[in-house]
Amino acid sequence: MRIEPTDGVTFGYKSPLKTLYKKGKLNIDKGFYGGTLTKENVTLEHLVPYSKGGKTTLDNLVLATKENNMKRSNLPIKDFINPSQVREYLKQFLGISTDDFSGDKYIKKIIMTLKKMGVCL
Repeated sequence: MRIEPTDGVTFGYKSPLKTLYKKGKLNIDKGFYGGTLTKENVTLEHLVPYSKGGKTTLDNLVLATKENNMKRSNLPIKDFINPSQVREYLKQFLGISTDDFSGDKYIKKIIMTLKKMGVCL
């Protein structure tokens, strides 16, 4: 589901990732770019931007603060990520398992997407 923008900014994507976080079922406190996540500032960030053909699928979505998401916009991800912060972000998902989500599978999907984008961790 996507809510159309009214002022050029959208945060209306749905995903088990954000839903589980907001319900307190993911013990995640750091976002993809670093920064402390809260229920108020968490948003989904597309690794490949939606505006550039990126899909709203688990292999293309990470949790980030709204501020960091807006800073990046649809610019190249290589200009915005710190590999050690990404590794710390992904470590938070180790061993997480719910009916709708596997943290270990999620980590593998995100690493594969980043590799396709030419990002080395």
